[in-house]
Amino acid sequence: MVRCHRHHGGSSGVLSLHEHRPQCGRRVLLVTASLNMGGLERQLVLLARALRPAWDPAVWTVDGGPYADIVREAGLPLRIAGRKTRLDVTPSFELWRVLREARPAVVHSWHWMSSAAALPACRSLGVPLVDGSIRRGDLPHERWRPHACLPLLADMVVANSQAGLRAYGVSSDRGRVIYNAFDESRLKGVRADRVPDVFTVVMAARMAPDKDFRSVIAAARLLVADDRAAGRDMAPCWRFRLVGNGPERDRLLAMSQDLVDLGHLEFIDGGLEPLGYVAGADVGVLMTDPTRLAEGCSNSILEYMACGLPVVCADSGGNREVVLDGRTGFVIPSGSATALADRLRRLRIDPLLAEGMGTTGRRRVADLFNLHHLVEAWSSVYAELTGC
Repeated sequence: MVRCHRHHGGSSGVLSLHEHRPQCGRRVLLVTASLNMGGLERQLVLLARALRPAWDPAVWTVDGGPYADIVREAGLPLRIAGRKTRLDVTPSFELWRVLREARPAVVHSWHWMSSAAALPACRSLGVPLVDGSIRRGDLPHERWRPHACLPLLADMVVANSQAGLRAYGVSSDRGRVIYNAFDESRLKGVRADRVPDVFTVVMAARMAPDKDFRSVIAAARLLVADDRAAGRDMAPCWRFRLVGNGPERDRLLAMSQDLVDLGHLEFIDGGLEPLGYVAGADVGVLMTDPTRLAEGCSNSILEYMACGLPVVCADSGGNREVVLDGRTGFVIPSGSATALADRLRRLRIDPLLAEGMGTTGRRRVADLFNLHHLVEAWSSVYAELTGC
């Protein structure tokens, strides 16, 4: 197995990887750009923890983050290269050294930056590289960056949606789709505390420009105005929970302070585990700005469905691969606050419809987007590349 040795030199204070080659050569080095809060990082850690004993995973990352502690707690070998500046290229040389010493059977990259760092070393050392960095359903808009070409240079490309594979133009002989998974153990101890006579809508996502919280706020205004026009303004029958954090939070709060003051809107920092806030809602929403992003396989949508919520989401990227329109929720035009308000209103007045969609969605996640499928699919990819 790969053994961990505390690294005492340098400023990163991380684990170094030393070569103790496992039998069958089943070592997998998972490489990425950071272990910050995000859907990519959640899936990386989920897979790394579940791969053993079939494979022998270790993690290398350019930068650390909150998920680094989870990797360590799982007893996984971890190396954080660290950058002194944004343009520091020394992590690439660090990765080359790690690959030369550890000689993994396969390198699995999760980010274009780690693919760029790993590609030359993998080619030189004859280590197969699988690129799993396609986590969206469209080509990135920053065309000057090497996002689009790097996956095509790997030995195999894996996207988390069919939309992503199509967008990058990856052929079927070199491309695979492995959907994200939901870890059911996360539901242990989670309580669905709902408030009587209050219909709660949740959107859990990073508050960045690509997530369309503005349409959710606009829909909230429409629905609250409807209640007032009907004389139902004595209590907040609608409650919208915006769960997350990010650079847009202050701007979103400023534009919706009146709804916050009236009790119709809440801003919540869910941290690493937002399920407590998700489970207490009646419907889960994910709106996306189509000028900035098309979704891949959304972790937020899987969380909504796992908690038994009907979903209302934008018609973005891979969302239709996860949400069955009319059966587990509604897929609506991107940017349409009117369509969002209409579907939310329909779910509120028809609780049997909402319950049925939630039940079907929960079953769909359990059957198709589970941890067993994730591990089996990735294990097959590794075996195909290594012949092991």
